[in-house]
Amino acid sequence: MILPFRYRIAAVILLLEAVMMGAVLWVTLNHAVDSATRQIETAERGMLDIISNIARVSLLNEDYDYIQGHIESLPNNPSILKAILADERGTIVASSTLTDLGTTLPVLSNSPGKHWHIMSIQNAAGQLGTLAVLFSTAERHAIYHDALNRGILIAAVGMTVIAIFSLGFGHLLTRRLDAVVNAANEVAKGNYTVRTGLSRDDEVGRVGKAFDTMADEIAAERQVLSDNNAALEQRVRERTHKLVEANQEYEAFAYAVSHDLRSPLRAINGFSEILIEDYGQQLDDNGRDYLQRICKGSVHMSQLIDDLLTLSRVNRAKIRHQPVDLGTLCEEVINELREQDPEREVEVVIDTPMMATGDPYLLRAAMVNLLGNAWKFTAKTEKARIQVEQREVNGVKLYCIMDNGAGFDPAYADKLFTPFQRLHTDRDFPGTGIGLSTVQRIIVRHDGEIRAKGKVGKGAVFSFTLGEPHPGDDTLAS
Repeated sequence: MILPFRYRIAAVILLLEAVMMGAVLWVTLNHAVDSATRQIETAERGMLDIISNIARVSLLNEDYDYIQGHIESLPNNPSILKAILADERGTIVASSTLTDLGTTLPVLSNSPGKHWHIMSIQNAAGQLGTLAVLFSTAERHAIYHDALNRGILIAAVGMTVIAIFSLGFGHLLTRRLDAVVNAANEVAKGNYTVRTGLSRDDEVGRVGKAFDTMADEIAAERQVLSDNNAALEQRVRERTHKLVEANQEYEAFAYAVSHDLRSPLRAINGFSEILIEDYGQQLDDNGRDYLQRICKGSVHMSQLIDDLLTLSRVNRAKIRHQPVDLGTLCEEVINELREQDPEREVEVVIDTPMMATGDPYLLRAAMVNLLGNAWKFTAKTEKARIQVEQREVNGVKLYCIMDNGAGFDPAYADKLFTPFQRLHTDRDFPGTGIGLSTVQRIIVRHDGEIRAKGKVGKGAVFSFTLGEPHPGDDTLAS
């Protein structure tokens, strides 16, 4: 769990203050203890000097009763536990403990809480005796513990005050930062009117001012964007309305082409055939040729109308996406072509199954055009061959229709999919020039891409994808 920023600030301040206060208390306590110790030692030395002077006189005069009274009174001081005076021979001549009188001065050693202060009493002639006073260290310990307790109390009060100050400072700082955070969250939710309201000329205040400036700019840009979107939506509605009108006009035109133009063509074709059958013998060769050209032209015009209507239906048809076996579909188209032209001998190789996803009706129309072209343009080729296969290039499924027919000049490949653009004469290979435009529109409506490659006299390759961009395969028919 991560602590809030205000608590981390408080913890850092508290830690720094604790270190500083600890150092100050340590120095203060040591100074207080040292000062008290020096005072105690000074008092002890003063007391010893007084007693030693009295003891010197007593030893010189051998007046031990006088010094005994002073020695006995010393334990009245709480810091003195015992006092002994011995002559130059080590015999105790005065003691706060009467049972020690007359005995030899023992070896004196300190013990916990007690320490001996031993003084040698001398004069000009030499040593007169020894004065030993046993002092208690309880007073020193009491002074130390008292100073320690006071230090702990001061530290506790100080740390409490510092902790409150640290939390207050952290809250004051983070409260202003929270204003920036809350404003940022509101802006993220789309409320561009919120502001931090920070105005102080410090670091946090400058951050708040910068955020408010940014929010103002964003709000202004959003307003401009909103106005632009409204204008764009209005233009879209206007263009959509125009597009609807254009589609309606297009559908009306297609209907007119389908119905109004077919009737005159049927009449032209029908009466031309009647003239040939009933009055053909009365016409010379030129007359019969003209009638045949009229019949042929009307048939071509009818086919052109059919192709235009097919292209129109492709543009308006609703796509139904479902699994389609292109291999089986191509076999059906080839069988129909063989039935229409049973004398042709064409080697056809088709990969099956060749699964794809798309509209069965539209994909069949595309295959009819592509295979029909391959069938047509191999008509003058010996050992004609058509191949349909599926490849995978750079992870993309690619469907290819290849033939070894007439091919085309690659410089004009871009014109193949333009309506009414043909790279061969109608005398060599008849057609309307709309079939490949229809194929391209079908592929595009399936979110795919189609490309064509070829060489004159060496065939052509039409490759397309469904739902994916073309990978740019450069393979040509062999």
